[in-house]
Amino acid sequence: MSCNSYRANYFRLFLYAAAFVVAHTMKHNIFNGTAIENFTMDSFIKRIMLSAVYIVEKKTFIKVSFSPHHQHLEELTLALERLTA
Repeated sequence: MSCNSYRANYFRLFLYAAAFVVAHTMKHNIFNGTAIENFTMDSFIKRIMLSAVYIVEKKTFIKVSFSPHHQHLEELTLALERLTA
């Protein structure tokens, strides 16, 4: 922890824990039935969450584009389809 205040460190730890719970829940719900569901949290964050994407935000839609050579492109496409349903 880098802050001198107990409250600041406690809040930073709380935010980290909340982000971990959200990522863990997302991994098991959105990627259910895929190989990504069995990833460790470290490999999930490195391989999926830190992937380079191109995002275009329009008035009526948001387009998310991954590299066509991404190793897990099919699973990511399925996950985005599950999110939109």
